[in-house]
Amino acid sequence: DLHRRRHSFPTRRSSDLIVRPSAIIGSADLQIRQLLSLSNQEGRELARSHSWQAITFEKSITATATETQTGGKPADFDRFVDETFYNRTNKRPMQGPMTPQEWADYKGRSQTQIYDAFRVRGNDLLIAPTPTAGDTYVYEYVSKFWCTTAAGTTATLSAWAADDNVALLDEELIANGVSWRFLRAKGLDYSEAFRTYEIHKMQAISRDGGKRRINMAGGRSARMPTRPTWPDGNWSLS
Repeated sequence: DLHRRRHSFPTRRSSDLIVRPSAIIGSADLQIRQLLSLSNQEGRELARSHSWQAITFEKSITATATETQTGGKPADFDRFVDETFYNRTNKRPMQGPMTPQEWADYKGRSQTQIYDAFRVRGNDLLIAPTPTAGDTYVYEYVSKFWCTTAAGTTATLSAWAADDNVALLDEELIANGVSWRFLRAKGLDYSEAFRTYEIHKMQAISRDGGKRRINMAGGRSARMPTRPTWPDGNWSLS
């Protein structure tokens, strides 16, 4: 948590020694306030650097019969997880997020569109064609909340708010990030601290959520075809 991490920060000489404060949030000590600011910066940037499984969630929408889906984006929404948006009722993938040009073309055609599409505009989630009320749409997203209260297990905060807050991301990695940022802010050599941090971050990313085996020869896994297949030759539906 925030109290444990304050012992990991580097110092230059005895006059720069950071004395352990009785509290961090609300401290008037400029060094402590700087470290708090750097810690918040590190948390935000670390959350944006990878789709960490700890802050990845599923959003389910019960559609209304309107293009703009009120409440379609949760308050902690930062970004979509690509290719996870589906119309679960009709078992169809959603096309998007569309660019402004693609959306204009989609909406401007005279013929009726037969596939579902979505776009984010003005912080609203737009779905077309107009959904059938009650249809279920689901997507995964990465939250901008990377820490939480001491008793919490779900991301609820985008910055430290109390001394007993805890991070949902790797706290040791956050401390490493604050270390090199602190050295840089003080005009000191931070190259080795930054190199160590980057190595640890890449290791954390490689372990996060587990990884599938990669077939370097290419081709499709025989165990899990990506689409329905049909035999060669003549056939008909009956």
